[in-house]
Amino acid sequence: MATLYVIEQGAELGCDGERIEVRRGADIIGSVPLVKLDDIVIFGNVGISTPAMKRLLDRGIEVTFMTVDGRYQGRLVGQVTAHVALRHAQYACAADPARALALAQRFVEGKLRNQRALLQRFSRNRAEPPPEAQTAADDLDAYIKRVKRTTQLSSLLGVEGSATARYFAGLRSLIGPEWSFSGRQRRPPPDPVNLLLSLGYTLLAHKVLGAVQAAGFDPYLGFLHSLDYGRPSLALDIMEEFRPILIDSLVVRICNDGRIRPEHFRPGEGERPIIITDEGKRAFLTAFEERMRTEATHPEGADSGPGKVPYTRCIALQARRLARVVRQRTDDYEPFAVR
Repeated sequence: MATLYVIEQGAELGCDGERIEVRRGADIIGSVPLVKLDDIVIFGNVGISTPAMKRLLDRGIEVTFMTVDGRYQGRLVGQVTAHVALRHAQYACAADPARALALAQRFVEGKLRNQRALLQRFSRNRAEPPPEAQTAADDLDAYIKRVKRTTQLSSLLGVEGSATARYFAGLRSLIGPEWSFSGRQRRPPPDPVNLLLSLGYTLLAHKVLGAVQAAGFDPYLGFLHSLDYGRPSLALDIMEEFRPILIDSLVVRICNDGRIRPEHFRPGEGERPIIITDEGKRAFLTAFEERMRTEATHPEGADSGPGKVPYTRCIALQARRLARVVRQRTDDYEPFAVR
């Protein structure tokens, strides 16, 4: 199954039997069988016909709408799953401060362990490893130990914030100087690397959101991320452990190997200080999908135990693992980790 990304401004999605077509005027610029589609992501001014919308709902194919520069706007989804028992257990777990904190600690621990692994992995693969990356990886050890000692969500968030700032100080040493990346900045991203990180996190969030909904959760009630109207807090919780290994590592690679180049960006203004070209966007989306299809060993990837599965499957397995923990009223959630 695949994701269809539509970035052609002024195009429209229509249907012809069991195929979705991307049309511009009288021309058909793309056509995909419905059976091969998992979801669709639309950027900017792209229309969708009512017959196509109904066909997608019938097939359970979600459509995500984003601005032309990659900010999330909304989703078209079918009927919500009827996992009442799981949701009841989720609400009870979130209302128990001790259980909620224990799960939040595990999400943060998984994120920090994968951040450390990324810094170590990229350092090992270089003839002259940057000392900043290794120092940051060593510092993350201390933060990981502090996670387990936190007794309040506010203190946990403080540890997570400080650790992530230290991590990005090391990560910037792994990206070439031509990118002028000085650290993580959002709202709005001021440079190409921050733009790619933000776009990648947005795409990943909605992959995780689909897995959380498929598992039967209420995606808007999390344990680490606070309740906020319209924010899929639980999806963001599970996403934390995947940020470093799926998005940060991808951005480092494509900025260093030439798949994305500085000329793929141009200055903007106001809320869009940096803009990615259509060519650059296509290159990034292609690399993102390749990364999501990459196989990794998951403890539950095979019927009898560990096995290699695509990262998209790893995310779904983590959502199901969390569902078991919530239903069984235990705190032994194991985040997904790489070495």
